[in-house]
Amino acid sequence: MYKNLVIWKDSVYLIKEIYKLADMLPKSEDFNLKNQLKRAVVSVSLNIAEGKCRATSKEFTHFLNTASASLYEVIAILEICEELGYLSELEKCYNKINLLSRRINSLRNKLMEESD
Repeated sequence: MYKNLVIWKDSVYLIKEIYKLADMLPKSEDFNLKNQLKRAVVSVSLNIAEGKCRATSKEFTHFLNTASASLYEVIAILEICEELGYLSELEKCYNKINLLSRRINSLRNKLMEESD
């Protein structure tokens, strides 16, 4: 079950953190950066859950790739927000994202080794 995966638990924790940051964005970004940021971070968790429920390791690996891509989308949006002066001091958040990214990559690599 996906709920037992550390990466899924980490991704849900990250959703909470990112939603707090997104809510700090100006009202003018409600349908732009804020919406995109929230959708991207939720996509990480959803892809982990969907992938875990697939029949093969190869399929799960595909969804982990998508989760990883969504995580990089979160990073890019946060960097844009920093450049625009909307958010600052995101080092703690980046550290959590990097840890989750490493864990996703580790699981993906393990699954790829198993399917070889």
